[in-house]
Amino acid sequence: MEQDPFTKKLKERERADEDIFFAKRDRELIEKVRDADDEARRRYLRELAHMRCPECGARLVRGEHYGVTIEECAAGHGMWLTEAELHALAERERNSWIGRYFYRLKPVV
Repeated sequence: MEQDPFTKKLKERERADEDIFFAKRDRELIEKVRDADDEARRRYLRELAHMRCPECGARLVRGEHYGVTIEECAAGHGMWLTEAELHALAERERNSWIGRYFYRLKPVV
């Protein structure tokens, strides 16, 4: 039995639309898997680098200087402060270089 050419074209079109739909769905699913994998990698790297010295990779230890808690490298490569901690130190030590940097005298006009 021979099919009508129009019916044949409609069935081909239907198959093509299905192929397009499933290809698009597969691409979206693959992209979601990649995004989840990338986010897991980022989280893992963040956990590895969190509270580590950028110079030597050693864990930072918390210390207290002038009543302000800071993080410092155990090997002596530096100290890390948050902005609030920095301002607290500058407020307490107005005569030091850091206090003068943040709280400069205003010029008298």
